[in-house]
Amino acid sequence: MIWIIGGTSDANRLAERIRSEGHRVLISTTTAYGSQLAALQNFEIMEQQLSESDMEQLLTDTAISVVVDASHPFAELVSTQAMAVCARMKRPYLRFEREQVQIAGAHYYPDYDELIETLKQTSGNILLTIGSKNVHRFCPELLDRIVARVLPVSKSLDECQAAGLLAHQLIAMKGRMRVETNRALMEEYLITQLVCKESGEAGGLLEKCQAAQELGIAAHIISRPRLHYPLVFSDPEALVQQLNETLKVLRT
Repeated sequence: MIWIIGGTSDANRLAERIRSEGHRVLISTTTAYGSQLAALQNFEIMEQQLSESDMEQLLTDTAISVVVDASHPFAELVSTQAMAVCARMKRPYLRFEREQVQIAGAHYYPDYDELIETLKQTSGNILLTIGSKNVHRFCPELLDRIVARVLPVSKSLDECQAAGLLAHQLIAMKGRMRVETNRALMEEYLITQLVCKESGEAGGLLEKCQAAQELGIAAHIISRPRLHYPLVFSDPEALVQQLNETLKVLRT
C-alpha cells in the first residue's frame, strides 16, 4: 500500500494518478475538510493528527511500502516527522512539492515577526489569507485592521474569534478564487495590505496577488519553510515514475 500524506488538492490528484497505476492508496488528513475532499474520490482515508509513534504504528500495521508526502508546503512538522520515521524504519519517502511562484513587486518575509513589524508601519485594512492557525500572531496590535479569509469550518472560525476578531472581520470561503472575486472582496473591505503564504499556484496565490496589483494594494508573502528532502518532485508524472521504479526494486 502507498501512504499519501494529504489534505490538499494536490494530494487528491496525485492519489488518483497513483491509483490508476494499480496501486492501493491510503490518504491521511488532519481535518474533516481534508477528509471530505478525499472522500469525494472514494479513497481509503485516515483522519488523525499523527505523532511519530502513530506513524511508526501505521507503517507496521498497514504494510506501507512507500510514503508519498503531498502535504501543504507549510505543514513543516508533519514532513519533518515523516522523514524521520521513514529513515528509522527504512521506508522510501517521496516528497511532492508545489512549484514556487515568484510574484513581481511583492514583499517576502522569512517569518511572521518581520512581517508584523512591517505592517505596523502601514495604514489601512489588512486582508489575511494565511489560514486561521496564525491569525492570533497579529493580535492585539493589529486587531482593529484585520480581515481574515478562512475556511468555512467551525475550527477556523473558533480560532479567529479566540484571537479577538468579530463577525464583520471574517470572510468564510473555501478554495481558490478567481481574480474578479478576490478583487471584489478587497474593494468591499477597503483593503490596503494583502498577506499570503507562498503556497504556489494551487493555493490561489496568483489570483490574489493579481487582484492586489490591479488595485494598488501591497502584497506581503510569508516564504515557505526550507526543508531538506531526500527526494522531491514538482512534476506528478516524475514522482509516479520514481514510485513505480522504487516498487520494482522492493519486489525483487
